[in-house]
Amino acid sequence: MKKYTFLISIIITILILAACGNNSNKESTGNTDEVPTIIEVEVLLPESIEPNQEVKIEALVTQGGEKVADANEVTFEVWKQGQEADHEMIEGKNDGSGIYSFTKSFEEEGLYYVVAHTTAREMHVMPRVEVTVGNPDHHGHDSHNEDHDAHEHEHESTLMMTLNNKETKKVNQETTLTTEIKQENKPLTDALVSFEVWHEDSDKHEYIDAVEVSAGVYEAKTTFQTAGHHNIQIHVKKDKLHEHQLEVLEVE
Repeated sequence: MKKYTFLISIIITILILAACGNNSNKESTGNTDEVPTIIEVEVLLPESIEPNQEVKIEALVTQGGEKVADANEVTFEVWKQGQEADHEMIEGKNDGSGIYSFTKSFEEEGLYYVVAHTTAREMHVMPRVEVTVGNPDHHGHDSHNEDHDAHEHEHESTLMMTLNNKETKKVNQETTLTTEIKQENKPLTDALVSFEVWHEDSDKHEYIDAVEVSAGVYEAKTTFQTAGHHNIQIHVKKDKLHEHQLEVLEVE
């Protein structure tokens, strides 16, 4: 009798340990569906910049307070106000500890723009900042132009667009395109957002209007008819703000 009692005790103990193990596994895998924390990029500028002076401009990349040292790409786009057709693309150097940088000499006084195109951990953000070189002379502008420029500059704030759910898509299967848009780290609401979609080997572009499903989150549905790389251009408009960002999705 003691022998049977001992065997039953062992079996009960094994069952209890197995149940605990299953619960532990469920707890460890229960958060796999959580939305990843958004990548944030802060462009760091020198206190002052003079013409023909070599300066270093940095971008600090973080995710939930963690410094991101493994970004796939950080490319800086630089151009002078009024010279929108002349943009310079500069590959950033990984300095470690989440810092990516480039050095440059600005030849002329004036207002410049710097966009830090950053791809990291399956997200893409592109904050833009204004850079003042020297002491630009605005005395030649009339009051109307000054008011117009001031109004334009209100919108030169940091804008971040993230295309969510970038996993490989299926041909002939309805897909939801989702983008999260933030300005100054706050959701950009009530914007006009659309997705421009086209296959890399096609000249046919499809424009799909998105619907705001929550604060700063916009969605649209589409069905990919062919396999291969598809370009997804996100267009955002609100008041004087008009920005776009290119992403790529794989369809099989």
